[in-house]
Amino acid sequence: MPEDPGIAELADLLEAAAADVPARAGETGHTARTLLTGAVEDLRAAARLGGLLPAVTLWHLHRAMEQEHAAHQHLHPRAPTG
Repeated sequence: MPEDPGIAELADLLEAAAADVPARAGETGHTARTLLTGAVEDLRAAARLGGLLPAVTLWHLHRAMEQEHAAHQHLHPRAPTG
């Protein structure tokens, strides 16, 4: 096991653990293996997005600042000078 695994490594470890879970006869629905497999898929999806999260966060922050500025201008229009 890596000393400080990243999210992709955690997905690999969890996938190996899911493969070792024995299937129980007559078990239907959300088995332990099914739940672990779902968690592996979620971890892999998060790993794919990992590099994009800072850019997406900055974009949303920028848009929020633009919207706040536009709302402020709408609520507090500058009086004409002259």
